[in-house]
Amino acid sequence: MTSDIRNPYNNSTSNNLELDLRTEMHDLLHGSTGEIAKGKFGVLRKMRKDTNGDLIRCPCRNKLTDEPDRDSFCRFCHNHGYFWDETKIVYYKNDDSFRKREGATKEYEGDLFYLEHSEDISPHDFIIEVTLDSNGRPVYPIQRLKTYDILSADQFRADNGRTEFWQIRAKFRREWSVWYGVKLRTL
Repeated sequence: MTSDIRNPYNNSTSNNLELDLRTEMHDLLHGSTGEIAKGKFGVLRKMRKDTNGDLIRCPCRNKLTDEPDRDSFCRFCHNHGYFWDETKIVYYKNDDSFRKREGATKEYEGDLFYLEHSEDISPHDFIIEVTLDSNGRPVYPIQRLKTYDILSADQFRADNGRTEFWQIRAKFRREWSVWYGVKLRTL
């Protein structure tokens, strides 16, 4: 028996006693019978790593300062200083930076993003918001709106320690040029 809107419990693991959080997260993001999709399309920019797990450096990095070139646009790494790959993702974003903790409201740095368990995420990666059409689908060619630095990538675990979903805290990254206060053009 599979879960449905009238009976959200899945008997495949525990005799109709528990929710399957992976299925619930998938249904939340992508929708299902009786549930409208709440997920938003975006891009995950994953930094490439070598066999030792170190980030792969771009040749644009300055040999003296070990920083990426800020005077000109690098077409290989987009001035991150490391090579990367991009994949399409679906996420839910909670952009309320005020959260209650122990009865008090406090402001926390960054926004919360929720992704399915199947993604592989590290704090070196970036989440990118893209332009969507009126139906919530990405506009092609992809137009990148905002880039978020991942501050923390936490796996939410349950059911004998299996990963159910990711909770990502990420902060909007402002792209500034070498001239402080002058914003770079979007490409």
